[in-house]
Amino acid sequence: MNYYRILILIFILFMTKTVLSQDEKLDRSKPPAPKPPKDIQFPDYVDTTLAKSGINLLLIENHKVPSVSIRLVFKDAGSYFDGDNYGVSSFTAELLTKGTKTRSALQIADEIDFYGGSISSGSDWDGSYISLSILKKHLDKVIDVLADVVINPVFAEEELNRTKDQRISSIIQNKDDAGALSDKMFNKVIFGSSPYAHPSEGTEESIKNITRADIVDFYQKHYCPNKLILAFVGDITRDEASSIIDEHFSNWKEKCFETELTFQIETFSTDEKSTKNLRKNIQYNSKTIYIVDKPGAVQSNFRIGHVGIERNNPDFIAVSVMNTILGGYFGSRINLNLREKHGFTYGARSGFTARIHPGDFSVDADVRNEVTDTSVRLVKEELNRIVNEEVTNDELQTVKNYLTGIFPLQLETPNAVATRVINLKQYGLPKNYYSTYISNVNKLTKKDILEAAKKYIKPDNLYVVISGNAKTIKDKLTKMGDVEIYDVDGKRISN
Repeated sequence: MNYYRILILIFILFMTKTVLSQDEKLDRSKPPAPKPPKDIQFPDYVDTTLAKSGINLLLIENHKVPSVSIRLVFKDAGSYFDGDNYGVSSFTAELLTKGTKTRSALQIADEIDFYGGSISSGSDWDGSYISLSILKKHLDKVIDVLADVVINPVFAEEELNRTKDQRISSIIQNKDDAGALSDKMFNKVIFGSSPYAHPSEGTEESIKNITRADIVDFYQKHYCPNKLILAFVGDITRDEASSIIDEHFSNWKEKCFETELTFQIETFSTDEKSTKNLRKNIQYNSKTIYIVDKPGAVQSNFRIGHVGIERNNPDFIAVSVMNTILGGYFGSRINLNLREKHGFTYGARSGFTARIHPGDFSVDADVRNEVTDTSVRLVKEELNRIVNEEVTNDELQTVKNYLTGIFPLQLETPNAVATRVINLKQYGLPKNYYSTYISNVNKLTKKDILEAAKKYIKPDNLYVVISGNAKTIKDKLTKMGDVEIYDVDGKRISN
């Protein structure tokens, strides 16, 4: 026994000496460099169209947690398809859970809540959705409620009127919100006659004119099994999911035809030729500064930008990294310039809104009236800098660490995973998109970032919208270009 103890002691002394000799070579004034994060393996998933219902089923099994998250997305049921009835898609989606032929809104809420679940519905530009989360042991008790909400909504007049009143009240309140005013005018300026130019929630006038018949008509045209992507994530097998759909949705026979848009579809692009064609019949231009007058305001909010990119753009990851360096996080160039260096704002940011069709690219911030013109000039300088100079090694590595560090947090919950797997399908992304995301971020070079900036940011084609006290900020802004002034309802009042 003593012999073995002596051998162990000799081994420990040897290892200690080895470690100490290695430590002598370390520079302890510097923290050890972090190892690059590895790719996260996004779960394998089933992607199939069920014969009985025509529903596109997506399924990810995860039996570690005894719960199931369900997300339904109706393609072609988003705000892009509102036509002249601005807001009708969002009303349709919101009212799905507000009453069926056999259940009132209160009964739906109580039944789901009784079993500890949650249900919600809504819409965005690309589609309408319903989400349900529930413990596996209660799934069979609430799936009937979900199917009832999808197939048998009644869109009661009482619920419609209540929702309309709430929506109009919110719009009126937003007339005192400088950011909301800038955002509304900015979309109108850059998107012209396209659907994106109009608020997805509707306008006061359009909301007042929406009827129950309009909502029923929209539902019948856009809510059908062949337009539905249904994702299950959690403690459920393929056979169980297929059986649930067959039992509760197979009698839903209505089919939607391919949607025919009654308005002009425009192809958005940031290249000079396409931008010129896009804007040839539009009254706004990038040489004019548009002010939404907010009398008495002590600070301004601005939006500076142009049309951006679509979600399935092959350069999306490079653009995301580039934008993060530019204005996508607290340590970004724009925020450090306007906030840290000059003290003009509590925060400035930039971003690309990516949808099926290209959304916007914009920089926004709230600044004091007296520095509004200077802030606009500083933003333009940063945009010119990002397209003309390579970023530094430190900037690129810091943002790589940031984006790859937060990425796993975006896949923590079953509902988040359900959303991501639907995104793969809805936007036509590669099946390995999330599994290769980290390596695709890490392999980007300074040259890649510069090329992305040159391709998708156009400093010579920037549209500037400012919400603030026109009387205070106008004179300095006239030195930068023509100025047009609008009221909070978007009506031009002077130049």
